[in-house]
Amino acid sequence: MNRSSDPKSSSSGKAKRSDPPTSRSLSKPLSALAALVVVAVAVAMFLVKRSGPESSPAAASSNATSPDKPVITTEGWSKGNLSAKTVLVEFGDFQCPSCAAARVRVDNALKKFEKDLKVVFKQYPMPNIHRNAMVAAQASEAAGKQLKFWEMYEVLFARQNEWVNVPDALTFFLRYATELQLDVERFRQDMLNGEIRNKIFRDLLEGQVAQVRSVPTFFLNGRIMQGVKSDAEFEELIAQAIRTAQ
Repeated sequence: MNRSSDPKSSSSGKAKRSDPPTSRSLSKPLSALAALVVVAVAVAMFLVKRSGPESSPAAASSNATSPDKPVITTEGWSKGNLSAKTVLVEFGDFQCPSCAAARVRVDNALKKFEKDLKVVFKQYPMPNIHRNAMVAAQASEAAGKQLKFWEMYEVLFARQNEWVNVPDALTFFLRYATELQLDVERFRQDMLNGEIRNKIFRDLLEGQVAQVRSVPTFFLNGRIMQGVKSDAEFEELIAQAIRTAQ
């Protein structure tokens, strides 16, 4: 399996989005807000440009559900066959229990279709309902700076119960960084890095434009996957997409 870096809640089921998330961990409110505004403008301009020269912001938003003009990019933390024509994009939150469960579904599908499938993970933390979601996203990105995003991804989901409701999740994340043999001081500094927060905000904004309302949300070749009730159905949809792409 190839891997690359393009650069609890107590309730069950998909976590539902409420207000736009803001970073409450490891960032100054004013600087985070300023970064969000700058990134929002840049992403909006980028997505409008991709949708066509005569498109307006409103048109770009309406195109989010159009199969002909998907707004989902294939950039992000990737694994599988990085040159595959069929791409599965997930918007996820590390504190979401359904995302932790979906990780197993995705891994099984990737094992089955490894030669024909690329999997991309995009950050969609919801700190308004998951208190440690943002800092967990920052931890995964900081690990990615040392080429161990997927290793931290696995640890965060597998040991979600350890850090989900603690007041200082950073303590746990520093321990995980040590276990993964990361440069812990660099890891800590990278978590404070504005570049990392901006990347997370870019993923969030892309999801918002694509009308992501809950996590996990999957897009298969740019089209949202809705109402998938079983692993068998999930894998059959991927198989169909692979056949269509060939």
